[in-house]
Amino acid sequence: MQRQHTSHASAKSEQNPFKAPESQWRPDAEIRAEIQRRLSEDPLLDITGIFVSVSSGRVLLEGSVENDEVKRRIETHSRQVSGISGHDSNLCVRKPR
Repeated sequence: MQRQHTSHASAKSEQNPFKAPESQWRPDAEIRAEIQRRLSEDPLLDITGIFVSVSSGRVLLEGSVENDEVKRRIETHSRQVSGISGHDSNLCVRKPR
């Protein structure tokens, strides 16, 4: 008897939600520039002290922000950029003085 191999999970269900299809691949510098542009164009954000880096399509946000709303806005803008393969945020909310 021959044994048949069956797939337990389809490739589609295993896809990373951040993983861009090959047709959407973009250079890291281009991704970073678009994130910086989006952040600087948002009139509700002060991005002084926010650092954006991209390595192999993976976005890393670092710095401190005024409140949770600003943190969410920055993270949302950066996640909406096409071509990213992952997203990490090390943004900290500053304590009030």
